[in-house]
Amino acid sequence: MSWLYGWWIPLAKALGLPASYQYDFVARGVVAVLLLAPLLGGLSHLVVARRLAFFSTTLGQAALTGLVIGVALGVPLDDAYASVLGFCLFVGVVMVYVRRTVTLPPDTVIGVFMAFTLGLGICLLVAATRQFNIHQIEAVMFGSVLTITDRDLGILLVLGIVVIGVAAYTYNRVLSASLSPAIAKARGVRTTLIDYGFVVLVTIAITVSLKVIGALMVEAMVVVPAAAARNLAKSTKGYLGWSVAIAAVAGLGGLFVSTSFRVPTGGAIVLALSACFFVSLPLGKLVR
Repeated sequence: MSWLYGWWIPLAKALGLPASYQYDFVARGVVAVLLLAPLLGGLSHLVVARRLAFFSTTLGQAALTGLVIGVALGVPLDDAYASVLGFCLFVGVVMVYVRRTVTLPPDTVIGVFMAFTLGLGICLLVAATRQFNIHQIEAVMFGSVLTITDRDLGILLVLGIVVIGVAAYTYNRVLSASLSPAIAKARGVRTTLIDYGFVVLVTIAITVSLKVIGALMVEAMVVVPAAAARNLAKSTKGYLGWSVAIAAVAGLGGLFVSTSFRVPTGGAIVLALSACFFVSLPLGKLVR
């Protein structure tokens, strides 16, 4: 996979960046962020439109639980994608089913599942640390550019293309079902399929981003780009474009801060996203 990130080191040297930015692991991190920006940034405004902000937090906690389950069963840490994705899909699909069959508000249902995944994850984590060192999963909890491998980039590239392709093909139907489910259903949109299908897309996107953002902070990359873009956009296309751009700028900025000060990548990206949001507040008034 060196062809995917080999261009960064010559560029970093040409720009006169410090030597710490010229390592292969930084190059892989740059490419990972550039792949995640259209993936998570593109889904961001749809997540906000469908009022699923807390849903991404629940999936992040479920991902951590799935990782612990896989590692406790003897699966190598780098091969735990199947257990993470499987458990997240289970939680996501059951959550949608319960939300569609009960009369409780959606945020209440999501809160119940959030509490369940958090409690289960903590119990399993404490039990599993008797078999492995908890520091093994810190990279997935908080994100770390050091742990991104060529295999991770390959998985991110392939699944990212699939998710973006499906999201682009169904974009109008997903957006209409998000804004007005009743009207969308009257126009022939299969809202039930949209509900379950969108959960699957978001689950895949979150799973492949864990090593960069971290399970405990992935919600920020799914929600904040849309929140900041909402302050700047004048149209739906602008909303989408600003979401992707903000995700890319904040991702690269957080990555460089993480490399320079040796802090968790996910935390640095979250701070960069927060900065973008607060800057967008006064800037949005000027744009309008």
